[in-house]
Amino acid sequence: MISVEQPKNIVIVGGVAGGMSCATRLRRLDEKANIIVLERGKYVSYANCGIPYALGNVIKDEAKLHVQTSEKIASWFNIDVRTEVELVAIDRPNKVIHVKCVGNKNGKLHCDIENISYDKLVLALGADAFIPPMKGIDSEHVFTLQTIPDLEQIQSYIATHGCRNAAVIGGGFIGLEAAENLRLLGLNVTILEYLPHIFPPVDHDMAVPLQKEMERNGMRLLLNARITEITPTGSNKPSQILLNGTDPVEADLIIVSVGVRARTAIVEDAGIQIGKSGVIVNDTMQTSDPDIYAVGDMVETPHLVSGHPVRIALAGPANRQGRLAADNICGLSANYRGNVGTAVCKVFDLTVGVVGLSVEALRSMGRGDKTKYLTIHPSHHVGYYPGAEPMVLKVAFEADSGRLLGAQIVGKQGIDKRTDVLAMAIRAGMSVEDLEHVELGYAPPYGAAKDPVNMAGFVGGNILRGLMQPVYAEDLVKEVCFESGDGTQERRLPKKYQVVDVRTPEEFCKGHLIGAVNVPLDTLRRSLHLMDRSKKILAYCQVGYRGYLAYRILKQNGFEAVNLNGGFKAVCVGGYDSLID
Repeated sequence: MISVEQPKNIVIVGGVAGGMSCATRLRRLDEKANIIVLERGKYVSYANCGIPYALGNVIKDEAKLHVQTSEKIASWFNIDVRTEVELVAIDRPNKVIHVKCVGNKNGKLHCDIENISYDKLVLALGADAFIPPMKGIDSEHVFTLQTIPDLEQIQSYIATHGCRNAAVIGGGFIGLEAAENLRLLGLNVTILEYLPHIFPPVDHDMAVPLQKEMERNGMRLLLNARITEITPTGSNKPSQILLNGTDPVEADLIIVSVGVRARTAIVEDAGIQIGKSGVIVNDTMQTSDPDIYAVGDMVETPHLVSGHPVRIALAGPANRQGRLAADNICGLSANYRGNVGTAVCKVFDLTVGVVGLSVEALRSMGRGDKTKYLTIHPSHHVGYYPGAEPMVLKVAFEADSGRLLGAQIVGKQGIDKRTDVLAMAIRAGMSVEDLEHVELGYAPPYGAAKDPVNMAGFVGGNILRGLMQPVYAEDLVKEVCFESGDGTQERRLPKKYQVVDVRTPEEFCKGHLIGAVNVPLDTLRRSLHLMDRSKKILAYCQVGYRGYLAYRILKQNGFEAVNLNGGFKAVCVGGYDSLID
């Protein structure tokens, strides 16, 4: 008698990025398996990353957000997709889940509990928008922007109430995208951010250009915002957001975007191991129960720079994790290789890219003393070809080995390209010196023979080899002191520095560091006899290159010197106004 293996029962809870990626991969690997996908919402396999752009009518047809439909998935992949079904509990000993319907069937809401058995269970429950505890946060004009129903509710509210003033609480990814798109609708928009700068993945000096871009587009920013209450709307009285130490903000519409929290309560109740921010999984995406996998926004996976498990709420990792879980369920050996935290975000005409860790994050982990960084201001392609746009590129690396730790880029063009190159470099464990040797595509419309990535390698290599000692604007700001005289106070840098500006007189007159003297580079060698050899010379130019040349001249003539990282432009762009005379 021939034994016929019964098809596996595989149940996937969650039908968006990670869950649907897992389901379709499973079918491609196993035609006989019984695959069920359960989704709490109305829709499966939709592009939630595009939702803010649908809000601003950049994406004019909401249907384009629906990558697949339940009907198409059923016909193409023979997968049983059930929407508006919510997970209630997991019975691990009996390998059964309890679910209930949360939608209307024939005009009636059925809440009966149904039991579904599984051989393998994949959890892709995602994360819920975090709602901070404050009075009035549950008002009818306060929304989150995470799902298509959220989008539809906001669009309906704006149309019905004729909203003119909007507020976005939170200045992260979704907050900035929501704010920009509300502004595109013609609303007056205020962003309220709890931290000292918007877009927390980057450092303060890299956030300043983003803040200026938002203000240039008519938006109001309130940083270090401490909200105490949201007052209700009324026929003759607009809602107000009340704050400590700041005037109230009027808002007809409020979007809360202060992060998300993994949906782990049911998983934890089932006795599955939970970490600090999400479900703990191994490199095959298995939980502490070998028959239960978890993927996407609800899991912790290793960060390759910090070495610690983190939760990455991005569609790319979720899709890869879902596919990988399917491979392992079907007997293929596949291991998840961790994250480097690569992301890009559009802010009106600017793009910000980030990978790895910021300098602020490295310091918070106690690694500041072991970290160096550089800032450069290259163009996205050669300057002689029309349309060259400048960018700011900041790269952090280990002080001893040069291993890349993170990169942040802001500019109008070519930002995603360099972010992706640096993401590959960090994943490969490369050093900043290795960037010197990266061979990239070059033609005048696209780049330069010395690409910004190569230039970062040149500067970082010089720092590592002791060929250039940088001084950072953020450190100089801390050293600014005041001298009193004739009833006035004058800002100055410590007397240990001779501050030498090696730009042209025309550049110098447009603005310079406090206490600087102008010695143009082409006159520096014949001016050395005028320098005080008992003091350290702080040399700088506009973006750093001429300052570096001056540094090399000075060092080889016996002077103690430093070069201002990123030049005078880094001071201006980074918001270090107290250094400017």
